[in-house]
Amino acid sequence: MSLSTFHERKEKVISELVEEMNPNRSDKSPKGYIDAPILDLMRLINQHSQFYTTSSCSGRVAVYCEGVDEKKKTSAAEAEASKSTKGGKWLYVTHDPVLIPDNLHDKEKWMLQLLFGDSYADLTMEPIEDDQAIINQQLVFFKFEPLILHVEAETAEAAHELLGLANVIGYQNSGITPSKTRHMLAIRSTHKLDVPVAAVNPVTQKIHLLVNTAYLYVLFRLSNQKFNQNIDRMKKFEQAVQSQLLTKDQLETKEQRRERKRRDGLERQKAAVGESQEENDRDARERGRMMMDMYEDLEIF
Repeated sequence: MSLSTFHERKEKVISELVEEMNPNRSDKSPKGYIDAPILDLMRLINQHSQFYTTSSCSGRVAVYCEGVDEKKKTSAAEAEASKSTKGGKWLYVTHDPVLIPDNLHDKEKWMLQLLFGDSYADLTMEPIEDDQAIINQQLVFFKFEPLILHVEAETAEAAHELLGLANVIGYQNSGITPSKTRHMLAIRSTHKLDVPVAAVNPVTQKIHLLVNTAYLYVLFRLSNQKFNQNIDRMKKFEQAVQSQLLTKDQLETKEQRRERKRRDGLERQKAAVGESQEENDRDARERGRMMMDMYEDLEIF
């Protein structure tokens, strides 16, 4: 992979980043701009000469309703891939801990309206009559998804260095995507929630809760705890990138500059010595010719 290709991609991606909500400009993410909690980490990584971020999510709580076609998938990977293209619907998404008001007249209604949004009108507490049929119906999942960060590295060595640092911090689900031309990393952890909480009746299109509201409240609390853990880990990763990667990169740049100046000085010195030697050689040749002329004159006499 040529250096120019990597740096051209980096320059293009960074130029297209949108750091805050802007009605006149958005990036390629559904939200349209970078999640605020991950912004400092992204800036640090993008400052490094050998890395740049290609996509990110700082972490989120979400309620997701499967699309019809997702039930036909034979593997978890296929189902996950189909979520963005096969009719699934995000009922609720937040990239911040859920603030639960202390003084609510009807906490249950508030929670259900928050989680199910416009689909609240289709919600019912009635149990599904055929329990065996639930698995074949569209399911609604309560999710907590921790930080995920995709990064391209300039070299395989740089990719493994960042991966090792991420693993030490606790991003044990991180890895490098095999490729002959690019060095891509996914930085992520395993502390997630992915719990089915409701199912869609295919006949009535009603959303039937599979759990009670007390259980949903527990999920709220758990997700907030995981949010705090997620932020703490992200801050530790920021510090590690700053102290172990970025500072080193800056120091290496200074050393490389010093080494270049040293080499330039040696080359100038070598050139000066060469010129001096060449001048000495010319003088020696001239003296030799003068001596030969003298010998020839002596032979004549």
